[in-house]
Amino acid sequence: MPKLQNMTRISLLASALLLAACNQKDAPKQEATQQDGAAEEMMRELKTEPVKDFPKTADDQHDIAVLDDYEQRMQTLNDEIETEMARIRSEGNLSEEMVEQRQLDHVQGALALLKSLELKTEQGRYIQGLMYKYWEQQEKFLSSPASEPASQNDAKETVKGLGQYIQAQEQLDHWRSQYGQTQTRK
Repeated sequence: MPKLQNMTRISLLASALLLAACNQKDAPKQEATQQDGAAEEMMRELKTEPVKDFPKTADDQHDIAVLDDYEQRMQTLNDEIETEMARIRSEGNLSEEMVEQRQLDHVQGALALLKSLELKTEQGRYIQGLMYKYWEQQEKFLSSPASEPASQNDAKETVKGLGQYIQAQEQLDHWRSQYGQTQTRK
């Protein structure tokens, strides 16, 4: 009887080791499959819809100017934040919490600026809505507590809505081109 118990224990131990070894061989495959799936999802997120056609209106150039002003103000804000962060970093006082707070402040500033735009056309409001959805998604991401350190999920979440922002830029560029206007980006 003791020999049978020892044989059973040895069999169970051998089976457990064999299963563990098999699971370790499958782990890299599962991780690679998850990475491929995440990359595919990010690419789908970046895919944009075709530029929409809107009828021309007398207020088109007004809205284009308002959206151009918004872009210039956002660029100025970006430049100011980068300068401030570089100064604080050079002084050795930059903490991760400070970076996260400045990012959140930046996003909330973008949302507030977008809300304040007085656009008169359907196309202008369409572009505003696409941009707003992007910044709203960024605010949601930055406001949510971090569950684990920089993961692939984080990368996926930061890309969320970016396709809409790119679509808004493409729509605005198309709209400008209808009036012979171009905007150079930094």
